[in-house]
Amino acid sequence: MKFKLKQEKMRDLLEKMMVQNLFPMSIIKASENEISSLQRESNGVAIREAIFKKKFFEELEVEKEEVIELDIQRALNVVKKIDPKETLTFKTKEDKVVISGKRTHINLSYREPKEDDILESMPFEVSNGIPEIKGIKLETEVKLKLIDLKDATDYGSSLNTEFYTFKTEGNKIQIRVGDLHKYSDFVLFEPEAVIKGEDAEAIYTVGLPQVANTFVKSEFIIKYADNAPALLIEENAECVLSLLFPPQQKPK
Repeated sequence: MKFKLKQEKMRDLLEKMMVQNLFPMSIIKASENEISSLQRESNGVAIREAIFKKKFFEELEVEKEEVIELDIQRALNVVKKIDPKETLTFKTKEDKVVISGKRTHINLSYREPKEDDILESMPFEVSNGIPEIKGIKLETEVKLKLIDLKDATDYGSSLNTEFYTFKTEGNKIQIRVGDLHKYSDFVLFEPEAVIKGEDAEAIYTVGLPQVANTFVKSEFIIKYADNAPALLIEENAECVLSLLFPPQQKPK
């Protein structure tokens, strides 16, 4: 595989594959019309799909389909040091990925991923625009401002908690930020949102701070149901980033 991008766009591609720190090792698939990455994170609970269409790149050349596993964290660390205006070439050569600029040629070893780690598709089906996972329809769709998600995760950081409870009633959403035991501190956050579908409530402990620091559009969509996984999506004409996070069970 071989593609060319400005440093800023190369950095964006790597950041979307890594999702801050959830996927430091990424499985990358090259085909004629796109570069994609679909995988579970190291604990096996979250799944990320990143698709970069041909129009995302200045140049994209793929002679045959190729699947590699690369240390995205290391690649991003070195790309960050290159001038943002510089055009970079990313290509596989023997057992290395070479990222080249005017004066710099970064050589990073890659490996062939284990067969069990290669996913063919996200584990859900879509019918009439509604994702369904193991018989559960994610009928609640909430469009939120990204800045509001950042505010919620900032509260989480202040309280040193990873618990975020999403609850929709009618045209309102409430995000409870805080642990679930009786004596914990928590924040009730009520951002503006556009809500479709059923009232629902679910708790999430994986990935929301990473999403807040990876998504770039001013608005994003989260789809979920009662005690069900959450699907978060950001897309434009050039690329799509989707993340599937498991729910945290309510304490009895």
